[in-house]
Amino acid sequence: MATNEETRELVAQALKRADRSEKWTADQAGIAYPTFRRRLRGDKDFTVSEVARIAHALQIKPSDLLPAQFRIDEAA
Repeated sequence: MATNEETRELVAQALKRADRSEKWTADQAGIAYPTFRRRLRGDKDFTVSEVARIAHALQIKPSDLLPAQFRIDEAA
């Protein structure tokens, strides 16, 4: 799976796990709802800043919204 596709899927899964709507998450992350929707559809990629703000809104780590190759092994 491509990096951007995986990020979109991880964001969508995080919304579901947190039981939050796209609108609520966009509002809490300070992202215009139409922009958030375009990102989820894949019309454009999420920025690093957007990923960080979404993670903050959902009270998770930003790395939880990124593909595995971007995560740091905490045991290292």
